[in-house]
Order: sequence, then structure tokens, then C-alpha cells
Amino acid sequence: MKAESAALAFAGVMTIGFLVLLAVPSDESPVVDEWEITSVCLDGHDGLATHIHATLSITIHSTDRAIPASVGIQDEACENGMRGIHTHDEAGTLHIETPSPMEAPIGAFFQIWGEKFDESHIMEKEANDNYEVLMFVNGERNMEYENYIMNDGDVIEIQYR
Repeated sequence: MKAESAALAFAGVMTIGFLVLLAVPSDESPVVDEWEITSVCLDGHDGLATHIHATLSITIHSTDRAIPASVGIQDEACENGMRGIHTHDEAGTLHIETPSPMEAPIGAFFQIWGEKFDESHIMEKEANDNYEVLMFVNGERNMEYENYIMNDGDVIEIQYR
């Protein structure tokens, strides 16, 4: 009987501990789920279901940041091809090319690029009492941030000011 009581008491303590852990807020940002398009690796332009383009610009403290050439081309995850979202030059044109229909969130591009972007981060900058991260799509303020699904011809502007 003592062993059974001890086991029940232990289970109760563990359950309470687990519930406390769930209730305490964490300072760590949640891990972003892998977007399907980030796993795409194409070896050419044949048989594409999607081939669209969006334009991205980033301005930090009134200074334009270049979007590098070859983001998502022959990188660690796609050594001999190009990822579902990639760049060819520094013009800010995002090439969205997929073998089957799938969503292309702007956050997936940042994940491929290896940079941060969400409502409180743009690259190495973080929103605070003095600065904010703003996103505009086709001239209109957009609050979807990393979850915004890009469309053909979109002009996406991200500002840190």
C-alpha cells in the first residue's frame, strides 16, 4: 500500500510540475514550422507548376539594404540547384518556382536566406520602444509579416524605423 501511495504522490507532483511549466511564459521565440516551399530543390525550369515573381526591399534607419544575389541557389540544402524561392541578382526580385502548387510565404524566403523576419525582427534589428518593424504590400500596410503569402507582381517593402 505504501508503494502505491508513493507512486500516486509522485505522479501528482510530476503533473503539477508539468502544468506549472506550461503556465510560465518563455522568453524564447517559438520555432517556426518548416514551410513546404523551403524543401523544394529544382534542377531547372522544366515542368514548373508555379513561376511568379515578387519584389522585396528592406529599409533600416532610412538606408536601403541590398537583397543578395543567389540566395537559395546552390546552397547547403540544394547544392546543385535552386530553392523554391531564390534570387538571381541584387535587384530584390524573388523568383518563386515550384514543381507543384504551394504557398510561398515571405517568411520562407527569410528562412532560406538565414535571416530573421517577423513582427518584431528584421535581420539583426529588433523592435523596441523607439523602433518598429513595418511591412507594406503593394503600398498597403500588411500585418501578416512572415506569414504573408506572396503573389505574382507583389511589391513588398519592409521598414525598420
